[in-house]
Amino acid sequence: MRQIRGLTGLVLALAGTVGATTAQAERLTMGATYSSSPYYAYQVGMAGFLAKTVDDLQVNVRELGGGQVSTEALLRGEVDMSIAVSATDFSAMAGEKPFSAPAEELRTLWYFAPTWLNFVVAADSGIASMRDLSGRHINPGGRGSSTESMVDLVLAELGIEPELVRIDGTDALEEFQNGRLDGFVKSGLLPDAYIQQAAVARDISFVPMTDEEIDKIIAAYPYFSRADVKTEDAEFSTVQTAVGITTTSDMSEEMAYQIAKAVFSEEGKTAAAEVYPPSKAFSAAEVTLVAAVAPLHPGVLRYFDEQGIEVPERLKAAATQ
Repeated sequence: MRQIRGLTGLVLALAGTVGATTAQAERLTMGATYSSSPYYAYQVGMAGFLAKTVDDLQVNVRELGGGQVSTEALLRGEVDMSIAVSATDFSAMAGEKPFSAPAEELRTLWYFAPTWLNFVVAADSGIASMRDLSGRHINPGGRGSSTESMVDLVLAELGIEPELVRIDGTDALEEFQNGRLDGFVKSGLLPDAYIQQAAVARDISFVPMTDEEIDKIIAAYPYFSRADVKTEDAEFSTVQTAVGITTTSDMSEEMAYQIAKAVFSEEGKTAAAEVYPPSKAFSAAEVTLVAAVAPLHPGVLRYFDEQGIEVPERLKAAATQ
């Protein structure tokens, strides 16, 4: 396989609705996660980059509240692109809860970062292991988010039963800061602005998973992989998925091709690194080929083929318009 260079660079970050000024521009809507998430900043920044880079394209970012909710909206035809998490894509492709039937039309545009499942608790809570979460007040992720769905699966697999407080991310942050929650789960890389904000009000710690717990989760749900986190402020092991952007087969091959060409270009790498600094450590093309679950859109396949980049067979299956 051809070597793919990593992400570097600089970008323009925009807020709200972003897009080209051409009257004839094609208008696409991207379903987004909560505005408090760093992934939202990434989506807004990349939407602005695409509108400036792809001819006659206007992109509107619509806050919906996480990968699961956004994917459901995508499959209903309410948005043209969606924030995606590999776990949610797996459920959608399989037609598993909360999806009522296999999403045969789901297609991958690109993935941009692995994402750790961070179990965050108050440092004075006495919680030092996953087992210690039982009976404690924990927010499993924003209501309707892919994080919430993943945490439900993980806890059920491990037989751990916290008192789950199901509220959106903004409310969960406030509840934790005010001492009414023992902890919360936030997916993503560290440092994370949401977690940093929580730590301003209360000292925090991260709950580690044991090797046995990690192996059990991966065996049950193969879209997870092991993550050994080591940062300046934390060191622990957990499981990870990946986050990206999906669409459906309704998008034209040419549009998907132009989007892929822009995102995977040096300019696209530069744009991504500015709005989501952790992406400097990853190549979006490599993350896409490793982490994507839904088949690549034919336009994305066309781009990789032109670049001489090998695509796994699992991402070609059923990838037709």
